[in-house]
Amino acid sequence: MLKRILSCILGTAVFAVPSGISQQMAPRTFRFVSEWKIAPQHVAAYTSDLDKIMRPTLESLLQDGTVLDYGIYITTITEDEGITNGVWYEVPSFAAMEKVQDKLAKLPPSNFASSAIRQHDYLFRVILRNGRPARGSNGYFYLNSTLLQSGKRDQWRQWWDKYQKSMYDQFLAEGLITSYELDSGEIHTMDPNWVYLAYVIPTAEALDKINNAFRIRVEKRTPEENQAINSALEVLVVPGSHRDYLARTTSYATK
Repeated sequence: MLKRILSCILGTAVFAVPSGISQQMAPRTFRFVSEWKIAPQHVAAYTSDLDKIMRPTLESLLQDGTVLDYGIYITTITEDEGITNGVWYEVPSFAAMEKVQDKLAKLPPSNFASSAIRQHDYLFRVILRNGRPARGSNGYFYLNSTLLQSGKRDQWRQWWDKYQKSMYDQFLAEGLITSYELDSGEIHTMDPNWVYLAYVIPTAEALDKINNAFRIRVEKRTPEENQAINSALEVLVVPGSHRDYLARTTSYATK
């Protein structure tokens, strides 16, 4: 039952820094993510239930400022032991998170929640976030996870700011994404050296343009330049740790 599942949640997840505030002075916000693995025959119906049962409450909380953004999604690339469904929302404080959880715990149960094989909650701290007010459905949610070598977080951030940030700022300016952010674990149910890049894409066409832009950028560099950039990253990350996750967003909104 969705009510039973949600009432057990005490945690967090993947978004907003007001314009005019520097990165160093950015407010400390949190992202709560709840994910489920649902029996295959019930995935679509459970997705519909989440959108029908949870979205109105999250939308109301967005309007009163308790929630800064939210999204409901379904996995695009299925894995044997992977999750199938998820929900995210960003909050400015633990007090706000408590209010959200109290509201969600009072919702009616889903008819398909009993088919959940697994559930996992995450609480992330938003390190960097850039975005614009947006609302949509049938977009995409992309999550990039990387495990850093111990003590290399600052160096990795310098690498990312130098070689990646400008691309995401460009995508945001062109409307190819509605937001992007860097997150780290706040409640460490995972290795504390994991870092996460997350962004929301409004259409499949925009996703194609993003992938093409990265390809063109690599092709414009000399082989020596690409090798130097890759080598600088390799000494900062745990080999083979990089993971990507892609999901369809049935609904999302950022105020």
